[in-house]
Amino acid sequence: MIRRGLLVAVALLVVLQVGVLAYHLALTIAFPYDLNYGEGYVLFDAVRFSRGEPVYVDLQQFPMVRSPYPPLYPLVWSALVPFTGPVFWPGRALSVAALVGLAAVVGCNAWRVRAGVWPSVAAIGLLAASPFVYEWAGYARVDLLALFFATTGVVIAQTCRGWRGVIAAAGLCGLALWTKQTTITATIAVGVALTLRSWRTGTTFGLLIGAPSLVALVWLNAATHGEFMRHVLEGNATNPVLPLRATIYVGTFLALHLPAVAAALWWLRRALGGMPSPVAVYLPIALFAALSAGNGGSSVNYLIEPLLAVALAVPFAWRALPAPAAVLGPMLAATQLVLLVHWPNTFGTTYLGGGALGYTPTPVDAAIGARLDALVRTESGEIIAEPAGFAVRNGRPVYVQPIDLRAEQLQGRWRSEPLTEALASGRFSTVITAYNLFPAEAEQAIQAHFALTESLASPDGLTFQVYRYQSNGAGSSH
Repeated sequence: MIRRGLLVAVALLVVLQVGVLAYHLALTIAFPYDLNYGEGYVLFDAVRFSRGEPVYVDLQQFPMVRSPYPPLYPLVWSALVPFTGPVFWPGRALSVAALVGLAAVVGCNAWRVRAGVWPSVAAIGLLAASPFVYEWAGYARVDLLALFFATTGVVIAQTCRGWRGVIAAAGLCGLALWTKQTTITATIAVGVALTLRSWRTGTTFGLLIGAPSLVALVWLNAATHGEFMRHVLEGNATNPVLPLRATIYVGTFLALHLPAVAAALWWLRRALGGMPSPVAVYLPIALFAALSAGNGGSSVNYLIEPLLAVALAVPFAWRALPAPAAVLGPMLAATQLVLLVHWPNTFGTTYLGGGALGYTPTPVDAAIGARLDALVRTESGEIIAEPAGFAVRNGRPVYVQPIDLRAEQLQGRWRSEPLTEALASGRFSTVITAYNLFPAEAEQAIQAHFALTESLASPDGLTFQVYRYQSNGAGSSH
């Protein structure tokens, strides 16, 4: 009777959280303006690919926009641009489709554990209920598609024996790497697990990924005169890791997902006793990789992969419970889902969030976006829009990506003079800020040569500020 009641609670909680997530994602996809700092720049990459323009370019010249990821996601999006135009919804829909695929993958993995339907319900519910999925899955960013490829590759390696499974896993892990390079975690996990089965199998898997990737890397780097390596590898490898930030992020993840993580680690201790499976190897690697959330340019997106690894492991823990303790499975699942309960724009949706992260857009946000969109569309001079989507959707150039320029400057790979001179000379008539991530010299140039003419405070916590160039050089302060 207790177990039945707990299973009913699990089912109700999963339905609740899937409904809340679907509501949030539907409004996010439909919202026509920037919701996340990086969305406009990914859209800009997709538009440039659709036109056959270079993406990995010299940052000392305009456009000073670093493209920090491999090209697969914007390439896929670029195929849709001729039909949809430069708008956000195709990229956001691509991320949501990847999330649906991830739910199917963790559900199928749980079903193959052969412990009934409830481990599948719990695994899908864990994915849908996590606030980090809620906060990030609706954005037009590379993460969800990369994680779909990576997680599917791990599950294929787990469930499909023989060479067809090895080839499929290698293809999926390779696609993940060329969507986002940090998903090398899945490649390492599958490679280690297959090598422990047979060194020939592990070597073949590595060659199937490494050989074509190396050829593509050499070709892309040569075609971009070395800029691909500078954008995608050097630019990310030298980002500073802040120990306190990593501790806060990982600590929050563990606190919110403690029942599921505890169950997964309990199973892992047993699973590592023999020849570990790909899921067993993937779990500790993904949990350790969560420390990369300490990267100064990271966000909650770095906590979705460890969540997926836990969701893959939990069904095995459910099956491994001895008969007298069978009630622990639904008890832990129900407890976990209660811990993660949240509601749009009220509670439980902004853990570790900054700016609009985890915020469901409202009509007020749409009105502010429409005001800025009209300003960008009708402005006669050149503009810099820190929320870059306003420029892209109106067919205007994107000139700078402030946060990455600041990081490049710290590494001595970018000089601010071309940008500050352009700001001082009046090349740009208008600058729109929202995230205040410009390099210090650029911020000083804006304050010295531009006047603040409009400030729009959004309910999501962002304040959009419009600066106009003053020919007399008498700018205004905040």
